[in-house]
Amino acid sequence: MRFRCVIRVVAVVPWRVEDFRCRRDGLCRVRFTLEDPTTRIHAYAFAEEGDKFLNATSTDVLRRKLIQLLGVPSSGGARNPPWVECCLKSHPAIKRSSICDTKLLD
Repeated sequence: MRFRCVIRVVAVVPWRVEDFRCRRDGLCRVRFTLEDPTTRIHAYAFAEEGDKFLNATSTDVLRRKLIQLLGVPSSGGARNPPWVECCLKSHPAIKRSSICDTKLLD
């Protein structure tokens, strides 16, 4: 099942953008903690869908997008992640969700 929703990204694992790709196979593997007004869930960006979602050509671009997505202020203060629209795919057999058909714009 696919769901279109409005969420905020509150955490990312791994936290270093240099570690977003697995050294073994080179595939994108990132776990995002997402929240909406009702709950928090973990959703994964994996392989081609992860590349599509992150839409970055370099680690510098990816780092900038991640800072913006997490709502990290440039000068002190509290984080305030922006609300973004994305598509989530539910995988009930493995009790996971993944980000799909979504692209972060510059």
